[in-house]
Amino acid sequence: MKPVVLQSALDVADRGHVLRSLANFANKPVDQWLPPPHPARSGQLPLAWRDVRALRNPQLCDAVAAAGPNHCIDAWSYASRALAALMAGDFHAARHLAYYAQLRAGLSILANLGVGVFNRVNYVVCANGSFTRLDSSPADRPNNAGLGTHDVVWEALRMWAAGPETSKAFLDLVKIRGVSLRECLSSIWPGFATVGAASTLIEAWGVDLRRGKDEHRYRNISSYTPQAFNPLPLDTQDASNFIRSFWSLFEPTGGGGFDNLDRFLLRSLLLKQHRLVTGNSRYAKGSIDHRYDELPARIRALAPKEFLINAQHPRGPDMLQRAAVSTSPARPTEMLGRAFLLLRAATAFTHSSFVEAGLDAGTALRPWLDQWAASRGFWAPTDPLDDPVDLWADIEWALVEFDESLTPPPTSLNAWLRAGPNGAPTIFEAERIAVWSLCA
Repeated sequence: MKPVVLQSALDVADRGHVLRSLANFANKPVDQWLPPPHPARSGQLPLAWRDVRALRNPQLCDAVAAAGPNHCIDAWSYASRALAALMAGDFHAARHLAYYAQLRAGLSILANLGVGVFNRVNYVVCANGSFTRLDSSPADRPNNAGLGTHDVVWEALRMWAAGPETSKAFLDLVKIRGVSLRECLSSIWPGFATVGAASTLIEAWGVDLRRGKDEHRYRNISSYTPQAFNPLPLDTQDASNFIRSFWSLFEPTGGGGFDNLDRFLLRSLLLKQHRLVTGNSRYAKGSIDHRYDELPARIRALAPKEFLINAQHPRGPDMLQRAAVSTSPARPTEMLGRAFLLLRAATAFTHSSFVEAGLDAGTALRPWLDQWAASRGFWAPTDPLDDPVDLWADIEWALVEFDESLTPPPTSLNAWLRAGPNGAPTIFEAERIAVWSLCA
């Protein structure tokens, strides 16, 4: 009998003790988060459940807390390498890496919820600080092993998103200009949680967790089969359009936010809720129109009523359009678009968790992020930027070169590479976003 994820375990997952562990990481480089002899100092736990059960509860909680932010920043790295592969014409590698960016983002989201996934050792942290297994396992299974990472991540996220109570965490933890998605929805529809399943709202925000297993299948094609037998329809112009759209959405705004992306995601969420409530698409005469002034002022400054009721910009940006497409097999830009949306959620969860743990992210995380940014060459080890948002200046200049290299449109990859300065490799360094947004 194959192991299965237990809904009863997800229902008791709790973030409280995870936040307490996060508070202990303040002002420390990452190698001091779980110093020896901590059993999870390598990022892993013992493989046998009998050995895991011998560990102390705080140690198991620490392992989950440390995994969340590190999976998040690793996911940004995978996405960055996928961007580079995209413009190198290596579309199968881009798809492979985009999938792992998705997976790591999913692991980060789960860890922020109190769910630990450690190579078939899967558990949740409970409100009293104890732990319980996330999945079942037959008694005769070696080491009482549970589900593998790929299977458990997508199934746990799917079940969590579908639960009427557990899924509320998404709407609480994701914030736009400091306002939670739940507050935005309740401003327009008081008591909205009684209307429809919250999973449909999560999907509207761009995080379609049901696609996880399909993405895994497409990743396997790219990873294990001869690429020449599975050509992917994409060209240099197509890839460059995606990259330009991506950076236009993730340009930092006040407080390390992403206004250009978030206004579209908020509109998607509100329009989905309108259709759930009314069963029609007459947005201009619905609750968004009538109760717009009830939205917090910060949200109204971001998204005018005319924009939210779909009277302006009826089509979303290129990256969001691709993320919403379900081509079979999936194209690398589609998978990468979905990866960036999952990363937006994972980064929001991680930042909210640090804030709720009582940390001043602008100072308490610098020993971790400064060391990581130096390892990527974003600044010298002894000379970190005072404000990590200044990392955008390099991207801005690289994008000028990138745009110039695309005029006139290149006829081939070789033509683009020979066009002169093209912003590479800086335009592929999406992990810069993790540094400035987590420090906000």
